[in-house]
Amino acid sequence: MNIVFMGTPDFAVDILQKLIQESFVNLKLVVTQPDKPVGRKRILTAPAVKEFAQKVGIEVVQPEKLKNNEEFFEFLKEINPDTIVVVAYGKILPKEVLEIPKFGCLNVHASLLPEYRGAAPIQRVLMDGKEYTGITIMKMDEGLDTGDILLQEKVKIENDDDILTLSKKLSEIGSQLLIEVLKNIESINPVKQDHSRATYAPPIKKEEGKIDWDMSAKEIYNRFRALKIWPGIFTTFKEKLLKIHDMELVQDNENNINSNVLNGTIVEIDDSSIIIKVRDGLIRLKLLQLEGGKKIGARDFVNGYKIKRGDILA
Repeated sequence: MNIVFMGTPDFAVDILQKLIQESFVNLKLVVTQPDKPVGRKRILTAPAVKEFAQKVGIEVVQPEKLKNNEEFFEFLKEINPDTIVVVAYGKILPKEVLEIPKFGCLNVHASLLPEYRGAAPIQRVLMDGKEYTGITIMKMDEGLDTGDILLQEKVKIENDDDILTLSKKLSEIGSQLLIEVLKNIESINPVKQDHSRATYAPPIKKEEGKIDWDMSAKEIYNRFRALKIWPGIFTTFKEKLLKIHDMELVQDNENNINSNVLNGTIVEIDDSSIIIKVRDGLIRLKLLQLEGGKKIGARDFVNGYKIKRGDILA
């Protein structure tokens, strides 16, 4: 089967890696986003999919745009793919691309469609504290994740899952389902989505990482595990950005913190953590990084900045 693969981040790499191991797959081309400047120094950085494809010797193209890109459309027609597999590519495919492959374009989407359509389904499902998510293999149309469903699998979200562990779990299941669909592409009956049940997962904005200590403990913890890769979660301390790299829920609130204590107050300091009062409980901070500094453990942070009980993080 002649296949073109379109994808961009690490999640797509895991699926691409499994795909090329299948003997029936003839991967003709990888399409990914253009290189982008990253970090404070704005270093031009290749997408993860491009780096992997080049390592294994697969041709890569990076069109700046898809819409009205006649040169790209003609290039795909010359390749004549049986299908185009799309995994977190980052752009909606125009009709001209959708109509090229014999079996259409297949999307591996990290949710149980029609729930969490859009760019950030894994982050959003974690932020919402859901118990389950899943993988959907969908035949793409011109809408935003509105195409017919070919195969789905439900996945349990464990309490300690974060964006890294859940992404890995979903990419493994996604690759299995994709391969099953490709092997049986001519016999699978597509199922239309119930659009009345649709929910959306818009792209993550940097400001969503800012912690409000008036949130519930679970809301804060869910945001931490969802945004671990980017943008991370942060507050302020001494008018500087304070990033929180590791935290835990305090399950047993034996201290019966006075309700008059302001949220964001440091109520306890131990050998490895700072415990903060929030709206309905306590959060344990373990690894922190003040703007301009290095990541340090809570005890070093306490000693270095002379933190004491009763201090408030903004």
